[in-house]
Amino acid sequence: MQTAAKGITGSRQRFVFVDGLRGIAALGIVVFHIWWYEPDPYPALETANGIMSVEFLDALFIRIRGGVQILLVISGFVIAYTLRKTWVTPAELAQFIKRRLMRLVPAYWVAIGVVILVDFACRKLSDLTSPFEGELSVTRISSHLTFLQDIVGHDPLGAGMWTICIEMQFYFVAVLGWGLAQRMFPRPVAGEPRPSSTGLLVVFAPVAFISLFHWRLLDSNDHWVTHFLWMFFLGMVTSWTLDGTISRTIFAFVVFVALVELVFDAEWRYENSLALATALAIFTAGIRDSLFVWLNWPWLQYLGKISYSLYLIHFPVCHLVTMTGWKWYSNAPTPFQASTILLTSFVASLIAGHILYTLVEAPSAKWAATAKS
Repeated sequence: MQTAAKGITGSRQRFVFVDGLRGIAALGIVVFHIWWYEPDPYPALETANGIMSVEFLDALFIRIRGGVQILLVISGFVIAYTLRKTWVTPAELAQFIKRRLMRLVPAYWVAIGVVILVDFACRKLSDLTSPFEGELSVTRISSHLTFLQDIVGHDPLGAGMWTICIEMQFYFVAVLGWGLAQRMFPRPVAGEPRPSSTGLLVVFAPVAFISLFHWRLLDSNDHWVTHFLWMFFLGMVTSWTLDGTISRTIFAFVVFVALVELVFDAEWRYENSLALATALAIFTAGIRDSLFVWLNWPWLQYLGKISYSLYLIHFPVCHLVTMTGWKWYSNAPTPFQASTILLTSFVASLIAGHILYTLVEAPSAKWAATAKS
C-alpha cells in the first residue's frame, strides 16, 4: 500500500483548504438564491449593462448554484476521515448518529422556526408573498423537523433544506457500509478498525456507479441519498486515497469512469464536472501537503466556519428583505434600487448566519463533542 499523504493520517489540524471550499460553496449558494428568488423581471441585472451582458450574468448566476455539489463531495471526504478510527457496532452507530444530530439539529430547527416567523410576518403583518407555497400544518412542520418532508411528499419550507435530509440519510449509509466493509474481508492490521481497500470498494463502489449511471437519472429518486451517492463517494474515495487505504491507481480509475460519463451525459455534465473538480482539488492539495495551507484567508475561513448556519438561514432572511424592499418601491424598483435590495439581502444573510452560528451552532458543536465516548 502506498504511503499516505502527509498530515492527513492522525492529524488533529483543520483542513483549511476544505473549509475554504466549503465557504466558496456556501457563498455561491447564497448569491444564487438571492438572485433566483428576486421577483421578475430581475432589474438588478440591468445595472451591469455596458460592462457585461445581462445574458452572461444570467448564465453565471445559474452556474453558481453548483455549490451543492461541492458540499456533497466535501461531506463524503469529511465523513470518511471521521470514521477512520471507528469500529462500527450497534452502540457506536447510535453514538455516531446521536453526535451528528446534536451537532446539526438545533440550528436546523431554529432555521425552520425563522421560516415560520417570516411566513407569519409576510402573510399576516405585511401582505407580502410567503417564503413557501401552501399552508402550514402540524404534519408538514413535523415532517420537516424529522427530515422526512420530501419522503412523505410535503413541499419544502425553504430553499436548501432538502440537502440536510439527504445528508442524514448519507450518515447511515456511510457508517453501515464502513461496518460491513470491516467484516467482509480481513483488515490490513487486525487490531485496527480500518477496512481493507477491497472491502470498501466491494461495499461502496457498485452502488456509487449505479448512482452515477442510473439512480441519478430518475426524478422519482431525487429525495433519496441514492440519487446523490456518487458525489458522496467521490469525497470518500479521495479521503481513502490520501490516507493510503486505497491506491492511486484505483483513484485514477474512478476519475476515468467519471470522465467517460461526462462525455456521454450532457444534461448533468456541469454538476458532475464540478463534483469531480472538487475531488481532484482536494486530492491535489493532499498530495502536495497543502490541505492546511491553501485558501487560508481569514474571510474565507470564517465563511467556511459559519457555512452551515449561513446555508440554513439565508433564504428566509433574503426573502423577507427582498419582498420588503420591492414593496417599498411599489414593486417597480429601478435597476439601482433593485441592486441595493439584493446587496442588503446578502449582508443581512451574512449577519444572520453569524448570529445563528454564534448562538446555536457553535454551542451545539461543543455539546456534541461532549458526547464522544
